[in-house]
Amino acid sequence: MFRIKSFVFVLLLCAACCAGPFKSAGAVSAQDSLRAKITALNKKAKQLNQDATNQAIAYAYKAYLLAYENKLKQEEADALVILAEGYLYNDIYDLALEYGFNALEIYKEKGSQEQIADTYTILGWTYYDVENAEFALKYHTMAYNLYKKAGKKRKASVSLNGIGLTYQLKNEFKKAAGYFNSVLAQAKEEHNQVMISAAYNNLGISSNNENNYEEAIRFFLLSLQHATGRVLSLAEIHNQMAFSLIKLGRYQEGKASLDKAHAYIQQSTSNSKKENLLDYYKVLSQLYQLTGDYKHAYENIQQYNAVREEFLSKNKINALLTLTMKREAQEKERQIKALNLEKSMRSYQRNTLAIIVLLLLIIGFLLYNKLRSRQRKNAELAEMKQQLLSNKLEFNNTELKNYSMYMTHRNEVIGTFIEELVALEKSGGQDMPQRLHKLVNKFRYEVNSEKYLEDFNLQIEAKYQDFFYNLQQKFPTLTQNERRLCAQIRLNLSIKEIASLNNISVKSVEMARYRLRKHFELPTSENLNDFLKAF
Repeated sequence: MFRIKSFVFVLLLCAACCAGPFKSAGAVSAQDSLRAKITALNKKAKQLNQDATNQAIAYAYKAYLLAYENKLKQEEADALVILAEGYLYNDIYDLALEYGFNALEIYKEKGSQEQIADTYTILGWTYYDVENAEFALKYHTMAYNLYKKAGKKRKASVSLNGIGLTYQLKNEFKKAAGYFNSVLAQAKEEHNQVMISAAYNNLGISSNNENNYEEAIRFFLLSLQHATGRVLSLAEIHNQMAFSLIKLGRYQEGKASLDKAHAYIQQSTSNSKKENLLDYYKVLSQLYQLTGDYKHAYENIQQYNAVREEFLSKNKINALLTLTMKREAQEKERQIKALNLEKSMRSYQRNTLAIIVLLLLIIGFLLYNKLRSRQRKNAELAEMKQQLLSNKLEFNNTELKNYSMYMTHRNEVIGTFIEELVALEKSGGQDMPQRLHKLVNKFRYEVNSEKYLEDFNLQIEAKYQDFFYNLQQKFPTLTQNERRLCAQIRLNLSIKEIASLNNISVKSVEMARYRLRKHFELPTSENLNDFLKAF
């Protein structure tokens, strides 16, 4: 066997000699210059990733294409990791996973343990964002073990923090607190003020989740003592502490903490400040509601919705941009493959027939092994994408169900308001105008979902396009209201919930269901819900 391998090596060496002269010093210098250019592009993309993610992706794609074209695998993997991180920031999780796993495959062959751990960390945060606690815990744990083995204590602390946050995601707050305490101990040992502050803040959030508001405030104060001046970190701490203070009834202190959070948010130029702004408006609305100022509570809910809608719109634009860039990259890759194939054919023509046959056999064997490896990787990636899609569909169903419950609550609020209004009319009294004004403000705040009824129906039609299309194809004479009723039945809403959602009587819903069964020509033995689920 050893002699056969030696013979193959001699033949390959002869083929290389026949293909052309040795590389000159100028060629080596040119490749070094290219490496430096790709490294600079990757460094620029890394710097821009959090504050200008789309621009960072553009630089990383350029670096990736140059590295791929010139077969510089290390630089190619570096660019893939930055792309995965960029798509993670843009909430495009399938691409984040695809590029992360591609980078991981290269690093396992040519990279260091630290680079593999860095990639595991990106994968861990991707699964954390889609609330897949099992895979998030798996990759953060693998990253932690590699960092610990490599002696990278600071990065190991970050992984421990990720593990703790994952247990928070699983609502295992005591277990999460144990990891945050471990992070705190390591951070104190290294005098890492950033991680000390983050650990105290996370401990405070765990205490909030367990309704230990006094303890939470103590942790937030400690977090502030070790804060390093990062404005968004300070904003998050003050938002969380305001929540604790409000829960304890210390409304003035809570308002002061919120004012500080808002001031820090205004100082930031980062795209991620919108998350802090959402928390600010949400907590501030709760404060005004608890103090009876329904007008300002209503205004802050409006601000919350405005920021949320802006955030979602921006994500849609980012998704279109990144998909376009991906198509361009794929086209460039196809051109590169075609050029490489043409060069290989010219090189083969300069060799003898025996060498060509042998090389083709060797290449065929290697390609076969690589194809099998790629098929295994694609199968794993397809399974992960399917699981991600399943999680998204489950989230959509839950979101629509919660939305319908919210609309049901809104109609109940209207009924309650009418009853209170009648009672107020009967009671009379000199303070009636003042009581009526307060009642109206309360009603205006709690029923601010009128505009969402049509949004709810539009969301159903957008998320269940296939269902509506199939239903329309088979029953084209259905009215729009009948189609929407079909969707609500398919969501497993009860007759009472459908009646409240559409502000009609239970009897009207029963009649509508009867007309649908008649239209579908369903026998009494067949369930209407099961029939609609088939579309």
